[in-house]
Amino acid sequence: TEFYTTQEYARKAIYCLERLPETDMNLKKIIDARTRLAGYYLSLDHYVDAKEAIAPIADLALELNYQKRLPIIYSVMGTFSLWVEEDYSQAFRYLDQAFKISEKVNDDTSLWFASFFLGIARSMNCEFEKGLEYFRKALDLGLEANNPIMIVFAKGLMSTFNYIFYGKADFAYQMSQESLRQAQESGDIYLKGMAYSSYGASCYYKGLFDEAENSLLQALPLCEKTALLGWGTWGTGFLGHAYVDLGKYEKALDTYKRGISILEPLKLFPFWINLWKIAIARLKVFNNDPDINLSKVFEHYGNIKVKVAKGWAARYVAEILLNMDNPHLSEAESWARKALELDESNGTRWSLACDYSFFSDLYQRKGDQQKSKENLNKAIEIFAECGAEGWQHQAEEKMAALS
Repeated sequence: TEFYTTQEYARKAIYCLERLPETDMNLKKIIDARTRLAGYYLSLDHYVDAKEAIAPIADLALELNYQKRLPIIYSVMGTFSLWVEEDYSQAFRYLDQAFKISEKVNDDTSLWFASFFLGIARSMNCEFEKGLEYFRKALDLGLEANNPIMIVFAKGLMSTFNYIFYGKADFAYQMSQESLRQAQESGDIYLKGMAYSSYGASCYYKGLFDEAENSLLQALPLCEKTALLGWGTWGTGFLGHAYVDLGKYEKALDTYKRGISILEPLKLFPFWINLWKIAIARLKVFNNDPDINLSKVFEHYGNIKVKVAKGWAARYVAEILLNMDNPHLSEAESWARKALELDESNGTRWSLACDYSFFSDLYQRKGDQQKSKENLNKAIEIFAECGAEGWQHQAEEKMAALS
């Protein structure tokens, strides 16, 4: 309710200001009002709305050289490029500008926004060390300002967008625990929605599926109440994945479909939509449903531009091919090799462990017990390195069954 009241107030202010004479002072007031509205949208992951808010004044701010507001304008343009267009080179250009100008004008709030968006962008592009540098910058700014929102979000972002994909499930779990504890102490449902979502994702990567389910089920209604779109859909995706691994296929299907129905009309997070559609086809084969359109599956894979998800999605395609009524063994192996090569080159270690675990299943299906064990041993070793003990334990149980 508070968000929509603030939003309506900002819109009314813009309406009034745009009817005043076009003096430099009034034009700057319009820029102030529109960037303020964009900032509200940005904080809730409403990237299309944020872009629409700044569209009429972006060129004007540049013409007036209004340095004070350029960082938020560049941040909006960068996040739109990142999450809507999935054009990473353009996202980096805009966000780097936001970062540089924020430092130049000594605006710590804008610098914090630019830092955490650059942390996300670099991490999702598998530049994990660079991503961590920006997340640590955002955390340092929060600590210097003693700002709970900055601190809690920086820790949650570091966990969810970097550590889990980087194969550091133990660090992700620890950081998200700290974020959740501080969010709970604050009593702020906005912070708690993000923190429960982050913690649930880290639990999934640790292999704590029941805990992941419980945390994500707490996150979703909180995110819905506060219109926190990105974290709500992020939590929806991981809840779907957790349901699959818990064997709750109908719940998983409903969850994936719900996420798609929210994101598609908004044209947000295309990589999630495409990954979830592949995940639904994967669910169908697990449920012995023969209604699989492979050409659509391949199309969805081709539409995924986000580097961090490519190996993950390729493995899902391999699982579909292996588990169909009429298995496509050679194709499944080809896709599994693609997944493994991508995860090795991208440094997505947890996903690489999952690839080796899948290869163990594939060789078991081919009757090659020795290669099945070799690949499972590699999976166990990497899961252990990641601190993903739940997944490690599952793989060890599979190894015991093979012996």
